[in-house]
Amino acid sequence: MKIGVLGGTFNPVHIGHLILAEQVRCAARLEKVLFVPAHCPPHKATDEMAPDEHRLHMVQLAVAGNPYFVVSEIELKRKGTSYTYDTMRLLCEENPGDEFHFIVGGDTVPELPSWHRITDLLDICGFLIGDRPGHLVRWEALEAALPSAQVSKLRKGVVYTVPVGVASSDIRHRIRHNHTIRYLVPAKVEEYLTEHGLYK
Repeated sequence: MKIGVLGGTFNPVHIGHLILAEQVRCAARLEKVLFVPAHCPPHKATDEMAPDEHRLHMVQLAVAGNPYFVVSEIELKRKGTSYTYDTMRLLCEENPGDEFHFIVGGDTVPELPSWHRITDLLDICGFLIGDRPGHLVRWEALEAALPSAQVSKLRKGVVYTVPVGVASSDIRHRIRHNHTIRYLVPAKVEEYLTEHGLYK
């Protein structure tokens, strides 16, 4: 199978995550997209992170109804720092017949040289980069830090998607200030957030 992997804190999951996953899935003809909530992300502060079980459940609610979307607990069960390399290596080892591609937004590209074992990661899986039409991905940092063959591989993975200016940090801010988040997250996720009083 050709499988996409979308990782993140999903703190909380929102429509931008779902739209990115669906548009990349269609453009790259993926047979499945794994949503992988992080336990302890290496590049993000965890002081505003909801507990694992809440973030997991919200992602499960968000993807329900899409037969191509599946939630994986691989990083939550492993604990420790959630390095993408460790996750992708394990997925590849456990599913040797499948082809894995990690999904990121175009704004993440300049950060890739700082990722744990990035050159090894690029050797074991593909990357699919969701970028908006008319926007140029900033490749300068990659070209200075990574082998040219790997940069070329990343360039081939660019998929143009509809821009969605939604961020989890903005949703948390809105919740704290009692502003509406309707249509920024799936309805079931909004209900869950209200029921459990998350991010208040």
